[in-house]
Amino acid sequence: MKKNSSDKNLTMSIVVLSVAGLLYFGLSAIGTDRKRGEENPFEYDIENLKKSGAELVTYREIKTLKIPFQAPKALAVDSRDRLYVTSDFTVIIMDSSGERLGAATIGNEINALDVSVTDEIYLAYRNGVQVLDSTGTPILSWQIPGARALLTSIAVGEQNVYLADAGQRVVWRYDMKGTLLNKIGEKDASKDVPGFIIPSPYFDVLIDPDGYLWAINTGRHQFENYLPDGTLRSLWSKTSMTVDGFSGCCNPAHVAILPDGSFVTSEKGILRIKIHKPIGEFDTVVAMPEQFDPDTHVLEVAVNSHGQIFVLDPQRAQIRVFEKKESLS
Repeated sequence: MKKNSSDKNLTMSIVVLSVAGLLYFGLSAIGTDRKRGEENPFEYDIENLKKSGAELVTYREIKTLKIPFQAPKALAVDSRDRLYVTSDFTVIIMDSSGERLGAATIGNEINALDVSVTDEIYLAYRNGVQVLDSTGTPILSWQIPGARALLTSIAVGEQNVYLADAGQRVVWRYDMKGTLLNKIGEKDASKDVPGFIIPSPYFDVLIDPDGYLWAINTGRHQFENYLPDGTLRSLWSKTSMTVDGFSGCCNPAHVAILPDGSFVTSEKGILRIKIHKPIGEFDTVVAMPEQFDPDTHVLEVAVNSHGQIFVLDPQRAQIRVFEKKESLS
């Protein structure tokens, strides 16, 4: 009887220890899985990405220009290096030192602007264009077809006006008087046109020194070069988490072109400004994320005839001017 009792006690002890062991290791495994889930092994460390490229910076900030707006939005530089900046319904004109030269207000909230070689100011709002003469007097306007029109960028050449429509994912081409000529960028496999993927209202168009249109296909991180009739001439793209490429849903958010045809790019998410050569090869870094306030969402960029880079900083209500370091030595 004593032996049976001892056997039963031993068996019960083994069972209790086994259950305790299972509970311990089970709870440990759950805790480890939970910790792993919280850490998310597929999530990249954006803080480390923000630091990437610091050793590649070859520009320095040389001055800042104060803007009399709380929420500046669009920026342009004309052929005489005068600055144009907008907020809500107003555009102001400044010289390179920041002295105010003029201002004008229209009846629609301005999304983008550009200036012709003869100093007419072309202002793009959600579904139309307002043109002012050099004194700020309205001289022309027109509407964009389509209920979903959302204009985000405008590029004015000598004969053509190009309008990026993020709502309808197309570039509109008009003549200087507002006559519609054609649409550019609609998907067409027969012409090797990939079609625009525009996940958010960031969609830039610009004209290079040779007079050709570039459209930034942000969803593809792609730069597309077109003839006026919509024929695709060339393209390049670089999707990468490293400093030499672009990441996120829709980058680069804003682009400008230097006199040599290189692209100045501004990214959202990682507030970094870089330069890529005309064929797409990464060149250098202009400014790093740490140079901007943490709450800054996006930075508009423009350039002047001397190759200086102007950054519209909405958080600080400033235009910040950058110049290549070697040019200051």
